[in-house]
Amino acid sequence: MPADPRPLCGRRVRGFTLIEVLIALVFLALAMSAIIATVGVSIRNAAELQDKTFAHWVAMNELTTLRLAPAWPAVGTQKGNAEMAGQKWNWQTAVSTTQDPDLLRVDIDVSNAASPDTVSASLVGFIGRSQPVAASQSLLPPTPGGPGTPP
Repeated sequence: MPADPRPLCGRRVRGFTLIEVLIALVFLALAMSAIIATVGVSIRNAAELQDKTFAHWVAMNELTTLRLAPAWPAVGTQKGNAEMAGQKWNWQTAVSTTQDPDLLRVDIDVSNAASPDTVSASLVGFIGRSQPVAASQSLLPPTPGGPGTPP
């Protein structure tokens, strides 16, 4: 089939003008920059949450160490450091008395060694002095046929 011999002058050509394309690109660029900014904030928040989680684990480890120590912890402040997830962490414990003489309060603050002035996690725990359990106060139920039970 031969091409249409009529010239294009008489017909209206349909399509986008250059200005319409440029306006669409501006809107697209604005939307993409907003998305990129949101992703950046999310990444920073995830990294901060990860640091807070590791710092909390360091604090929990220190509290567990104090609870498992054979000696009753001394009242006062102690400082130390630990390594968790390839990072160095500084911790500070403050042991204080409570109204109960057999209970101590422990406040633990943990900061990343890279930024020691910023506390990443704080933990409050309590350490109780173990009391000997008398045989009559045993928490276990008596065994059938054991001593003191009728046959």
